[in-house]
Amino acid sequence: MSLPTFEEADATAQEGSPFSNGTEGECWMENNCHRCVNDAPTRRDEWDKGCPLIMVALLGKTPNAWMERNPYGLYDRYSCIYFRDEDDPGPGEPTPIPDPPGQEGLFPREPFERPGRMYADTRPREVSVHG
Repeated sequence: MSLPTFEEADATAQEGSPFSNGTEGECWMENNCHRCVNDAPTRRDEWDKGCPLIMVALLGKTPNAWMERNPYGLYDRYSCIYFRDEDDPGPGEPTPIPDPPGQEGLFPREPFERPGRMYADTRPREVSVHG
């Protein structure tokens, strides 16, 4: 699944700003865009190679690739279908559990395996507790 161009993202975007104010937008982007491989060029000052979905959002439209998850959340309001963490090993992971050696499968796996991946951050996070 490749990232759309700005023109494609703008053509399919919904009218209306995705965030009610700059604080809400910055909180969401901090949790998503600022860790995503698709916006990594922007963090290296390569502005012309950044994520086109952010530009669509900054111009007052809601990208179609941002699915609303929690309308009242700051950090988790939308879920971007193109999000991939910079620490994500890539499309080779996760791999299916192999059949045990010397044992045949009951049916072929290929028709039932998912062709794509979900780009959710599933890694465990460290949490500090302040008493």
